[in-house]
Amino acid sequence: MNMIPRDFIQALLGRTDIVDLIDHRVPLQKKSNNNYFACCPFHAEKSASFSVSQNKQFYHCFGCGAHGNAIDFIMHFDRLSFPEAIEMLAKEAGMEIPREKSEAPRTSSHQDLYALLENISNYYQNELRQSEPAIQYLKKRGLSGAVAKQFGIGYAPSGWDRVLNAFTQEKTQLFTTGMLIKKDDGGYYDRFRERIMFPIKDRRGRTVGFGGRILHQGEPKYLNSPETPVFQKGHELYGLYQALQIERDLKRAIIVEGYMDVIALFQHGITHAVATLGTSTTTHHLTRLFRQTTEVIFCFDGDEAGRTAAERALHVTLPIMRDDVQVRFMFLPESEDPDSFIRKEGKKVFENRIQESMTLSQFFFHIIGSQCDLSHVDGRARFVKLAKEHLDKLPEGIFQQMMFDELAKKARIDIAKPIIEKKSLPQSKIRTPSNLRLAITLLIQEPSLACEIKEALEPAEISGFSFLIELVETIQQYAIQTTGGLIEHWRDRKEEKLLAKLANTPHMIPEAGIRSEFLGAISGLKSQSVKVMIDKLLAKAAIQNLTPDEKVYLNDLIQKQK
Repeated sequence: MNMIPRDFIQALLGRTDIVDLIDHRVPLQKKSNNNYFACCPFHAEKSASFSVSQNKQFYHCFGCGAHGNAIDFIMHFDRLSFPEAIEMLAKEAGMEIPREKSEAPRTSSHQDLYALLENISNYYQNELRQSEPAIQYLKKRGLSGAVAKQFGIGYAPSGWDRVLNAFTQEKTQLFTTGMLIKKDDGGYYDRFRERIMFPIKDRRGRTVGFGGRILHQGEPKYLNSPETPVFQKGHELYGLYQALQIERDLKRAIIVEGYMDVIALFQHGITHAVATLGTSTTTHHLTRLFRQTTEVIFCFDGDEAGRTAAERALHVTLPIMRDDVQVRFMFLPESEDPDSFIRKEGKKVFENRIQESMTLSQFFFHIIGSQCDLSHVDGRARFVKLAKEHLDKLPEGIFQQMMFDELAKKARIDIAKPIIEKKSLPQSKIRTPSNLRLAITLLIQEPSLACEIKEALEPAEISGFSFLIELVETIQQYAIQTTGGLIEHWRDRKEEKLLAKLANTPHMIPEAGIRSEFLGAISGLKSQSVKVMIDKLLAKAAIQNLTPDEKVYLNDLIQKQK
C-alpha cells in the first residue's frame, strides 16, 4: 500500500463509478434518487438490504454490515489483496500505477487516446468552418450553428491522409482509435473522408469515437468508429451526455436510431433523445438509462423494419424491466424518421405522439395476440404458452404480477403467478446529534461541504474538534469529492470504522437544507469554542491575576460572543 501514492488512489476512485462496477457483478435496482439496492452478495438474504450510493461512491449492507468503496468491494467480492484490487481497477480505468515514490504518475494509454480523439474532434470542427458545402448541407437539414457547436459537429475533408498528416506523430494511436485503416503494404489511410462528423461522448464527456455521414452520394451512408479500447458500441448512447447537461435527472429518454434524429429533436426543444450506435438496443444501454430516468420511449419507423426492431427491443427489455420504470413504444408514419417528422410537424405534434404511444404491456400483448386466434380454446392456449415464456423472464415484482393478471383476463383463465413478499429495510434509531457529530456526519456524506469553510478552523478545547479540522484540511488538500474517497484516506486507521458508521447515519435533513445545517453546526461549534475559552480564563481569573495579554484576549472573546 505504501508503494502507491494517495493522489493516485484518489484519482483512481474518481475515475471509477461504483454503481457500474457493482452492477456488472450484482444487478442493482434504483429505489430512490441516487441509491441502488440488491440482495447482499456477502451473506444469504431474501430482502434487498445491500445499498449502493452513487453520490457517496460507497456501499453498505443493512443486514451484515459490509461496507466500503470500490476498492473494498473488489477486495471482498473478487477475494483480492489491496494491491491486486488496485491493479484491476487501474486496468479497467486505463491508468498506469506509479511504482516508485520519486516517480511522478505517468499518463495512461487510455488518457492519451481520449486526448487524441478530442484533438481530432477539434480538427474536424475547424475543417467544417472552412467547408462551404458541409455548412450548406447542415443548413439544408435545418441545423443552427449553436446546436452544431453544442454537439461538436465537424467535417472530414476529402483525401486519404488528412488526419494522418495532421497527427503524424500519433500514427500508432490513430490506428488504435480506429481513425486509420492499415493497407496491405503496411501503410495507413484515413477511415473518414468527405463526411459530416459526429463526435461520440461517453457519460463523462470524453470523446470516445465518431460517426460520419457521407456528404454526397456513396455507401455506407453512415460509418461509425470500430470497437476500440475506449469505445464499445453496445455500451454508449449518442446524445446522453448532452441530455444530462440540460437535465441532470431526466424525466424521460427517447431512444431513436440516428445522430441527426437526436440533433433535430434537440433543436426543436426535445432535449432527452439518445441514439444507439449502429447496433440494436442492448441491456447495457437500458441499464444505463434506467439509472438516469424512470421513463424510456422507443421511437421507430412505422414500416416492417421498424416493427421488427421494436420486437427485438421488447425482448431485450423484459428481463431487466423494473417496477419503478415505464417503457413505451412509439411508431411514426411510414417513410418518416424523427428528424423529418419533427421538422415537418413540429414539437407539439411529436409530443402528442409520445402521449399516444403504446405501453410495454400493450405492445407485448399486441405482438403475442397477433400470432394467435383468441376466439378459440386452442388459440388461447397458444397465447398463454407464448406469453408465459416471456413473462417468466421478467424480474419478480409488482409488474410481473400485473402482467400475469392481464394475461389471465385475456385468456379467460386463472394463471398461477409469483407471490411477492413485502420487503422492508431495518430502520435505524435516529437521535438528535450534537453540532460536532452533525458537522462530521454531513462532511463525511457530502465532502464538498469543506469548500464552504473559507477560513481555517482554529483549534478548540472541544473533544473531537481536532478530528473535524483534520477532515476539512484533508478534503481540501486532496480535493476529495466522495464519501468513498474520504474513507479511503483513513484506511487501516482507528478512525476508519467511525467514518464508515457515520457515512450511513441518517440525518433527516432535506437536500436543500444540508449546506445551511452544516454551516449552522460549524457556527455553533465556533460559539461553543469561544464560550469554553471564556470560562477557562474566568476560572483562572478567580484564583489568580490574568496577564495583560490574557485580559485583552478575554475581552476580545467576550466581544466576539456578543
